[in-house]
Amino acid sequence: FIFHYFVFSLFFFSFPFFSLFFIFFYFFIILGLQVEAVMDRIKDNISLDHLSRLLVEVQADSSAIVDAIISQNQRELMQLVFLGDAINRNKVNLIIANEITPHLTAEEYMDKGEYENELKQVIGDTKHAYDISEHDTLIFGAYGLLVAGPNSRHHEPLLCAYLQFITIDIFLQNFYARLWILNDDMTTTNKIITDGEKDPRALVRIRYRICKLAKDIIQLEEILAYMLEALEIIEIPPEPPEQAGRSLYERLEIAGMRNQLIRRAMDLKKNIAGCHRLLDVLREMSSVVSESKTFHMNESVDLNTQKMCALQDSNERTAGSLQMLQIIFGGVLAFQMLDRVTGQWSVANSVWFAPFYQSVIQNVPILWLAISLMLWAIVVIVFWLIGRNNHYYKKGVTTVRVKVNRKIHLDKLQDFLKSKLHANEERSYEDHNDIVRITYIDNMQRDWGGAKPTITMEYDERNCYLLSCTVEYKKRSAKKALVFTSSELQEKIMDELNGMDVWDIKGEDTSSMDLASDKRAAIERLMEGENLLSNDNNMEKKL
Repeated sequence: FIFHYFVFSLFFFSFPFFSLFFIFFYFFIILGLQVEAVMDRIKDNISLDHLSRLLVEVQADSSAIVDAIISQNQRELMQLVFLGDAINRNKVNLIIANEITPHLTAEEYMDKGEYENELKQVIGDTKHAYDISEHDTLIFGAYGLLVAGPNSRHHEPLLCAYLQFITIDIFLQNFYARLWILNDDMTTTNKIITDGEKDPRALVRIRYRICKLAKDIIQLEEILAYMLEALEIIEIPPEPPEQAGRSLYERLEIAGMRNQLIRRAMDLKKNIAGCHRLLDVLREMSSVVSESKTFHMNESVDLNTQKMCALQDSNERTAGSLQMLQIIFGGVLAFQMLDRVTGQWSVANSVWFAPFYQSVIQNVPILWLAISLMLWAIVVIVFWLIGRNNHYYKKGVTTVRVKVNRKIHLDKLQDFLKSKLHANEERSYEDHNDIVRITYIDNMQRDWGGAKPTITMEYDERNCYLLSCTVEYKKRSAKKALVFTSSELQEKIMDELNGMDVWDIKGEDTSSMDLASDKRAAIERLMEGENLLSNDNNMEKKL
């Protein structure tokens, strides 16, 4: 498959006959179209104004025709080189005319005035003009050339050979530009990697960009291999024997074009090799960023684990001591209650209680001890039930952790936190980050269904990023009809942040650092949206 990514136009123009060709290199295929009239001009005296308008339409149609006969892989390669705008790729116009009115010498056409401006409509900015014979003229333009004269049709094979090389030259220019766009994308990726520790979402973007860049480089290598193979296969036509042909052959400089194109293609191969090495460096740098984030995460996990182990030991000792104290306190309280009843100053000294005290308590052995133990047990059971009830409500906790990683207005977030009662504040100062964790209890029970949630905000104070938000919600303390679900808790806390307008939308916009292909796709989507909106407005007006 050779030159399947070149599409350009070859136009033949003559009086009284005008024919139009599209050249497409899939091993050199020519598709022809004959135009017998333009507007009111039939065959002869076709105006350059009318011809220029026709060429615009034909170039657009030629892209659609070629797009229908190539494979999907070929379309992808073409879109890669032309950055998603292959349908509007630049093409070469070749116009061959039997006669031009007025017929002048080459120098007279390059008058920097009326004649030259007319020619610019069909071949672009004029560069050079030569008289290849007494009656034949050759004019070079920015995107085409014009051969005029009665013998111009005889040079068609030589001109077609020239078009093979000139279109490769144009394609190499686009290829070179695309390669430098790729290099700019890698430079931007390098900057993102360098600042990776400041942006919590950078790692995802880095991985996407490296994968996309690697795919583009592989496809560009494939295209360049096709280019080199094509340059080896194309044959340089021999120099024509007649004087006009030799003059045209000399002006077209076909003989040296292939060597020049091969050297340029080899230079591009070196550039792609450099891109490969730079991409390898970016991979290593991204691995360092990933390992650094993993290390910080493991370090944080280890620190939290140590804290949890220490707290667990302390909680176990405290729980055991508290249980023993509750039992002892229950006994002391029970005995004090009995002492109130049976002490020297108590009701036992009264006349109405004395017979009962003597007959039941003093005369029955161990009865008072049994009563004391029973009352002790009752008090302990009451305390245990109260503790179990409290434990029941404390255990019914729904914990929602929202990973935010969004750019914020730090002053607005701090104003929001100042309005809350802080329960805990923790700060961690690192090389590139200042991590702050603030925990507060929201006392607005009505807003949370009757419960007071404990909320922890974690943000990067130096780089202005809200990292995460954790909500601990005691759903058993809330009213059953108003209790919040986990999704409602997430919506609730995000609604509060949205209400404070803490998000830095402008700071989050990283579209200026997108890959070139992604920028082009965004432009296409924007244009499609504008077209749809315009069509809808037109339909509404008609209705």
